[in-house]
Amino acid sequence: MFKFYHPEEGELKELGPSRIRDALWIDAIAPSPDEVELLHREFGLDLQDVADCLDPNERARVESEEAYDLLVLRNLLSEERNGDRIETMPTGLFLTKDRIITVRIGSTFTHQDLTSETKRRLRVDTKDDLFIALIRKVNRDIERKVRPMERTISGIQEKILSPKRQNVASSAFALSNGLILLNTALLSNLNAISMLPRAKHLNLTKERLDTLEDLENDVAQLYEMTTIYREIMSNILNAYESAIANSLSTVMKTLTTISLILILPMMIASWFSMNVGLPFEDAEHAFWIVIIISATAVAALWAFFRWKQIL
Repeated sequence: MFKFYHPEEGELKELGPSRIRDALWIDAIAPSPDEVELLHREFGLDLQDVADCLDPNERARVESEEAYDLLVLRNLLSEERNGDRIETMPTGLFLTKDRIITVRIGSTFTHQDLTSETKRRLRVDTKDDLFIALIRKVNRDIERKVRPMERTISGIQEKILSPKRQNVASSAFALSNGLILLNTALLSNLNAISMLPRAKHLNLTKERLDTLEDLENDVAQLYEMTTIYREIMSNILNAYESAIANSLSTVMKTLTTISLILILPMMIASWFSMNVGLPFEDAEHAFWIVIIISATAVAALWAFFRWKQIL
């Protein structure tokens, strides 16, 4: 599916399908084979580069060709599309002489989102402004996911060693896996953004260079944050495994102790049920004598285990 946009007074306006040549931004969302062929024929995009942008496992990178520069970034899948799971997908930004062409598997943001989520409304007048706005949007989506993680991790940390740990175990493992994906994606994005000054079709003024440096610093900060969170979650999961092992050890110790206590009355009952001559067999209260002996043995063994702090 294609969407076409052109700036009017600093804002992006959607164009009709017939005005493909007038578009400053062509957004190709899960393009069909015919649409991929159109991009190749009309704008000289290499078919392999387009295919790479549609590969869910493609890494972030920068490529410079004669007709265009390609920036591939790992973009966060939206929560509406993916629920609570954290996953990323590649977004390809083709920077040609006259326009930006994005190729992505699914739509994670719209043209209104590019300028509406900043403190001051940004203008998009040129392809270079649009290029930086797209990078900023990819980074802000990840930042919005990473920032609240500190509170989530604190909540998990409080519960993971409590009796309620079973309720948070699944979310803890899911968050740990998501942090690994985000950490890897941010590292590849950081490396790709750092190489953008080499792009041949990007007009970097001093202001745009400063913006790119700020974006690079933001990505580096998010990478460091996810690295720290990843280590914290690793320690939390190690503590969870230790708590489970200690609980299992306590249960097994208790069961073993109870088994030893119950063995004594069973042994005494077995002795007095044998078909041979035994003490008290002719006594009037032989049954109660055996019961008292068994109870005394159990009480003595229980007191011994309590004294040794086994129970």
